[in-house]
Amino acid sequence: MTAKYDAVLFDFDGTVADTGEGIFSCVKIAIEQVGFAPLDEKLIRTFIGPPIFDSFKFTAGMSDEQSERAVAEYRKAYSAGGIYKFRLYDGIEALFRKLHENGVKIAIASSKPAVFINRIIDFLDFGDIIDCVSCPDFDNDHKSKKELILNAVDELGVNKERILMVGDRHFDIDGASLAGVESVGVTFGYGSEEELKKAGATYIAGSADEIDKIIFF
Repeated sequence: MTAKYDAVLFDFDGTVADTGEGIFSCVKIAIEQVGFAPLDEKLIRTFIGPPIFDSFKFTAGMSDEQSERAVAEYRKAYSAGGIYKFRLYDGIEALFRKLHENGVKIAIASSKPAVFINRIIDFLDFGDIIDCVSCPDFDNDHKSKKELILNAVDELGVNKERILMVGDRHFDIDGASLAGVESVGVTFGYGSEEELKKAGATYIAGSADEIDKIIFF
């Protein structure tokens, strides 16, 4: 079986797994701890995609100081249990193992801190199939998706023309475009097809099987 790409980069929240239950519950806890009024559920859903600090600042309307405090409260709650409240999307594990078996490198390029991604990888026993984790540390949270993608490109040592970025929000597609790599916008996550097309996704996929068909021929 032949692959069109030598490496595939995946966003995590809303792309590899539906992490909404854990994230949303911890966001609500953080907002309450900072003393802000609860947010509308529709707004809470937009917290998946951008860096969590940005969501507290721009979506919840917090100051920088309040946002930093909210991030700390969020991480405390998330680390204590929210981190494991997720489910892998149908077909994702099989796709990962197929990529690995066919020599296609896999990276996670996510705004979720690396410490959380690594804990999840260990929990899923994916350590043998993930080649790179390109995620921010707690002290450099504000790295853009473009920077995370380019960091993965450097670490993997693969030509950008042979790399594919997969994500569910325009942040992923925008980052891929700025980094000079092709992208797949997935419609089973937290972004809409309209959002992904507007951002300029190279491909649109509605399932892991459709991602498979884009990669292999």
